[in-house]
Order: sequence, then structure tokens, then C-alpha cells
Amino acid sequence: MQYSLGIDLGGSHIAAALVDEEGRLLFKKTRQTDISGGVKGVAADIGLLGQSLLKNLDHNKRASVEHVGVGVPGPIHPETRKIISAPNLGWEDVDLFSELVPYFPNQEIHIVNDATCAAWAEYKFGALQDYPNSMLLTLGTGLGGGLIYRGQVFDGGNSYGFEPGHTILVADGELCSCGRRGCLEAYVSVKALRREADKALKQYPDSLLLRDKSLDASMPYTIRELFAAAAAGDPAAKYSVDLYVHYLAIGIASFVVILQPEIIALGGGISHQGTEFYTGLQEAVARHLLAGARQPVPPVIPAKLGNDAGIVGAAISR
Repeated sequence: MQYSLGIDLGGSHIAAALVDEEGRLLFKKTRQTDISGGVKGVAADIGLLGQSLLKNLDHNKRASVEHVGVGVPGPIHPETRKIISAPNLGWEDVDLFSELVPYFPNQEIHIVNDATCAAWAEYKFGALQDYPNSMLLTLGTGLGGGLIYRGQVFDGGNSYGFEPGHTILVADGELCSCGRRGCLEAYVSVKALRREADKALKQYPDSLLLRDKSLDASMPYTIRELFAAAAAGDPAAKYSVDLYVHYLAIGIASFVVILQPEIIALGGGISHQGTEFYTGLQEAVARHLLAGARQPVPPVIPAKLGNDAGIVGAAISR
């Protein structure tokens, strides 16, 4: 069995595993992301994590691991392989590739956008199988995404990647983590969802979210509790969730008008919702399409691979 090493570098955690040719994970490990030591410190953490996984294989199998893929939260320069920008890590123009070479001298290293990794994994082994023209959007701390076109990852005509979260939704709108204003991400991130919920809670002090809690408490409401309260009819929670769905639907409809994917899968923490969420979202998308529901409305479905999609995609990316 042939293995590759897949590593998913996130703003809060680094996750890594050996991945076989069928997308199955072996010896998965995680650790917290520590950016205090800069790119050298992060590279050392990745290197030690990866080497600890390789040590689980016998000598012959270890020598057969020829590929290390690292998914990172930002666009990659197609020629220099530098990370152009990773706001969640506080990085700009960072050469992670060169810092990793000493830790993996016998492997070919690929640095890939994390959402692109996840999209490729979902196409090969998950929710996007059999759909050669499809899209994955990851809903979480930010809004990432990957586009599959004619059975291949589409990184744009200049290979700088697909960054759906940083299309402008509102001119001069809310401040985004990238430093610009009005990005879609600034309206459909976890931070945005909390921002609108906190505003609504000032109008509804009897909300389910505030019972036995305080906005200044060390344990504020969770996103899971927010969606549960919305489903129960809580006005503050319902307002913020409905607004979130509204903005997300407008963003998805814009992508559909331009790219016409056959299907769209949603990953990330916020995507873990029930049928009612997906039905309402798809209906909202249809209302915002150029020809409404008279044109094909691509199904919007949950992704299948969960948090492992980034690891799998990094491992199989070339």
C-alpha cells in the first residue's frame, strides 16, 4: 500500500496523517498552531509532527512515502510557492516551502490552498464524486472554497487560486480579516454570525442564549446553541441565522451565475446543520439567480469528509 503525508495547517490546529490511495487515514495526529515563533516555528512543528507519523512505518514503507502535501489558509504564488497572504496566521509573503525542506529531505513537498485540498478530496472520495463541475465552500472562521472544472482543480487562468470569501458583497461594508471591507467572508464567517447575534441580543434580553449566561461570561453561547435556539423560534437567534442564510445565498447565487456548477457542497463547522437549513438555503439561492428557479438550481448539500477533507486533499494533491 502506497502512503502520502497530508497536513492541514489551520489558524488554531495543525492536523496530519498518512493517507493511502483510497483516501483512508492512518496514524492521525493534531497539535495546536503556535505562530509565536513565526514561519520557522510553525515549520518546525509541522516537521516534527510529520516525522512522528513516518516513524510508525517500517523502514521500507517509510522510504516509499514520496509526497508531503500541506494545506494552508491562503493563496499560493504559482511560481515562487510562497504563501501570498494568510490573515488567520498573520502571514504575508511567507516561504513555508523552504522552511519545510530540511524536515522532509526525501519527499516532494507541495503547498496547496486548504479549501482547494478539501474540494479535491470531496471530488475524489466524498460528496462531489461523479460531478466533474462542482464546488466546495467551507463555512467556519472564514469562507474558503475550491472549484472542480472538468474533473480537475481550477485555480484560475493565472493559477493564483479561487478565493470565494473575498468577493465583495457590500461596497465599503464590514471590515474583513483580509483588511478590505465588504467581503462575503465578513458576512458569513463565525465572527459575522456572532456579531449579528450579539446585536440582536441587546434587543431581546430574554433570549434563550442569555438564560443563565452573560455575553461577558467565560463560556458564551456556542454556534450549535445559536442554531438550536433559532430552530426553537428564539427571535434573536432566528434573526441572526436568517440573515446569515440570506447573505450566504446571495454569495452562492453569484457563483452559480458566473460558474454554473452542477452541485455545491458545504463543509466547515457551520455546515453541520439539518435538512431544514439546506432546504431554506437552496430556496434562497433560487430566488437570487438571474432567471430564478427557471434555470437549473444546483443542489446544495453537506460535504462528507468533515475535518479530514483537508488532510486527504493535501495528501493527494500534486
